[in-house]
Amino acid sequence: MKKSIGARVFDICNVALMVFICLSVVFPFVQQVVISISPPNESSKIGLHLFTKNANVDSYKQIFAAGSMLQAYYWTILRTVLGTTLTVVVSAMLAYPLSKRYLFGRKIWMGLIVFTMFFGGGLIPTYLLIKDLHMLNTIWALVLPGLCSAYTIVIIRNFFTSLPVEVEESAHIDGANDITVFFRIVLPLSAPIIATVTLWSLVGQWNAWFDAMIYISNGKIKVLQILLRDVLNNANDASMASLWGIDNVDMSGQRYTAESVKAAILLVTTLPILMVYPFLQKYFVKGIMIGAVKG
Repeated sequence: MKKSIGARVFDICNVALMVFICLSVVFPFVQQVVISISPPNESSKIGLHLFTKNANVDSYKQIFAAGSMLQAYYWTILRTVLGTTLTVVVSAMLAYPLSKRYLFGRKIWMGLIVFTMFFGGGLIPTYLLIKDLHMLNTIWALVLPGLCSAYTIVIIRNFFTSLPVEVEESAHIDGANDITVFFRIVLPLSAPIIATVTLWSLVGQWNAWFDAMIYISNGKIKVLQILLRDVLNNANDASMASLWGIDNVDMSGQRYTAESVKAAILLVTTLPILMVYPFLQKYFVKGIMIGAVKG
């Protein structure tokens, strides 16, 4: 069927808009990649950085040689793995009984959970609670306060509600209890929503910095986002330059500037979580759509 002139104009404008949006997303990333591998005479220039001559990786060698980056990676990976695992397991175990209509007080429990979406205790009471529980300066202060959210529980509950009841009834007839049904039948059938919640939690845990700034004063426990924040705010100061050894030309022949080091830190902080998306993306749309409209 031949398209009208108006349809063709719309397609052209739509493609142009999509290309512009893609470039606006990709360009800042390319800019940082080029700056991170540029020599001092290029990385220190103001303007666009799309290409570079005499590329080197001295900035990356510098940030990993200091030791702070590896330590920050350790705490970030520990927080992300521990937090994501506990979030998915606890949220799913809370959502499963709430998906059953025969649960006593089901509406009351759901009302209490939804209530927390609109009202919270506030920063100061939360800090005092974390302090009284002796969790300050521990990894648990970064994991337990945000263990599960009301929104996540509602999304998973709605997905569980959409699963066929006959499958669970057949398992019960065969002698399976609720725990067996949950772990061996319900969870395998819920791969889309589990992958979606996992992706949310991974990104949230990896990118979180505010709670680490509030609850952690011990310099030995520093996640990547706090390290990145300190570098971006102080990379031009003498104290930060001394810490990272940032000079325009190093005596050993390594070449880097404060800007190239900042760009390198930004990339090594961002790339790991970006690499997770391709493996979970196929589940994301299905999980969020079914979990949002069913129930």
